[in-house]
Amino acid sequence: MVYKEYELEKRIEYFINQKCETEQWDFKQEWHEKTEDLIKDIVCFTNTVHDRDCYIIFGVSDDYQIVGMSKTRRKQADIIDTLNNLHFAGDIVPQIELQTIFLIGKEIDVLIIKNTDLTPIYLKKQYGRMKAGCIYTRIQDKNTPNDGNAEYYEIEMLWKKRLGLTKSPLEFIYDSMENKLNWKEYEEDWYHIYKPEYVIHTYCDDEEYTDHRRRDEFYSYSQVNEATSFMLLDIIANRTVLKGYQIVCLDSGRLTIPVPEWGFIKQGYHSYDKISYKYYSKGTKRYTLLKFMYDPDNGEERYAYSNLMNVVLIFDSEDERLAFEDYITYNYEDFKDRLSKTERYDHIKTDSDRRTEVYREELNTGFVLNEMLAEYRKEYSNL
Repeated sequence: MVYKEYELEKRIEYFINQKCETEQWDFKQEWHEKTEDLIKDIVCFTNTVHDRDCYIIFGVSDDYQIVGMSKTRRKQADIIDTLNNLHFAGDIVPQIELQTIFLIGKEIDVLIIKNTDLTPIYLKKQYGRMKAGCIYTRIQDKNTPNDGNAEYYEIEMLWKKRLGLTKSPLEFIYDSMENKLNWKEYEEDWYHIYKPEYVIHTYCDDEEYTDHRRRDEFYSYSQVNEATSFMLLDIIANRTVLKGYQIVCLDSGRLTIPVPEWGFIKQGYHSYDKISYKYYSKGTKRYTLLKFMYDPDNGEERYAYSNLMNVVLIFDSEDERLAFEDYITYNYEDFKDRLSKTERYDHIKTDSDRRTEVYREELNTGFVLNEMLAEYRKEYSNL
């Protein structure tokens, strides 16, 4: 998609402008002549302690000039086949992705080596000059020599990465949320089964609990039952609150998730001249918590979640969100025309005419934006 290409182009431009090579990126004017040299580079970048993807950028000269490529280039499928046919310990194979972008009118190949916690990765059978059992890594801009081995402290750090010991408690907790089997639910809380000092605690805010004013938001009326309540959630390590969220209980308690964020698309200089909507973005901590709390195997939750996502947007990334907002700004008249014709939620009624009017518009806005987001993805996925 265009937004992904744009994101990658900006990242590569940033790397080039640094005029250096690091533990995260390397430049090559052409592809490796020998496949074994390419595999060695991939393994070295996979065995890095930081938690970021790494990049080998082809088509950049030694003095950091964008020159493009003139010699034979490689295909992603061939690289993956080579990796899969090697004998890695534990059958843990480095994961890669190959992208081609354009910078100053020239094609640049970008090999992305995916970050993994399953370090160290090493061969159990020799390949080329890479020895079985040797751990190859990258420190600053240098790879471990073919006939060498990583230093003891480097190997120790790679094992610590696998065991989650290089992460802060908060990072460890978010990563652990990706696998619900790491957690045990107890009453309204969850605790980590291997590190019970890590707790996800939900509770009522005493002030809100005693506040008898109506508590809802527009998306409450996307549900069969608009009854809504709000609670708080704390992420705790060793009795210290590391992060807090507001959570919402929708459809009379059938679905409990973190409150979605507000997004605003401005159309002019005035604060009232804007489109307001609610969203989640994949890759964010809030989205990680959303997927942790939502159980798609529960039929009632799944139904309530589906109704909610008719009016709340889920973006593939923050870059997609920003690109989509630009798209809506450019197609603002189309959006307004669609909104004026949409009656999807005109049936809802609240306890006041003013609130009913506002909620209907916000619900219909979310519905139209979701339609346009699907069209945006379809339109730009083919470019």
